Amino acid sequence: MYHCLWFCLAALFSTVAGPQEKGLSDVIQGVESSFARMKDFSSDFTQIFEDALNRKQQESGHLYLMRPRMMRWEYKNPEDKLFISDGKTVYFYVPADRQVNKEAVKQSFDDRIPLMFLLGQANLRNEFTRFELLNTKPFYEGTKVVRMYPKRKTDLQEIVMEVDPSNYEILRLRFAHSDGSRSEFIFSSILDVVQGLGQ
Repeated sequence: MYHCLWFCLAALFSTVAGPQEKGLSDVIQGVESSFARMKDFSSDFTQIFEDALNRKQQESGHLYLMRPRMMRWEYKNPEDKLFISDGKTVYFYVPADRQVNKEAVKQSFDDRIPLMFLLGQANLRNEFTRFELLNTKPFYEGTKVVRMYPKRKTDLQEIVMEVDPSNYEILRLRFAHSDGSRSEFIFSSILDVVQGLGQ
């Protein structure tokens, strides 16, 4: 009788507890493994910039990433713009202005640059000193939210990363700077391909 009772209690606890919750190390390792295998990445994005006075500017478009370190941000709303990199140089083009600005990747502190380095060689532990799993309401239901503190001494204070624990895709990134400004990128309609978009 006692054996039967313990069996029933164990079965009940197992049902209530459900699958084991993914911890911080699982999320970090999952993101690293996922991006290390990728050849290409494509996604719609919404970018929200907020300055120190809480004034917001929202833009949207489509993002393409491709090995080795190639990146293309196509902005569609509220106006057409291009932000492109070949891994060495960043080019920014606004058709309405008919002018191209360029900058060396090594000299750029643009918040869009770090995504380019994830593809094929993601190693978050080399770039960040500390990670925290946050118990805050995520943008997407069921995701994991991780705060990361960069090793490089720049005006970038922290990055918050929102991850889908089922496939370790990054669905949202938020960059916080020492001047009080913040940049947020929300990704949707994601296509990541191991063999390459063109193959």
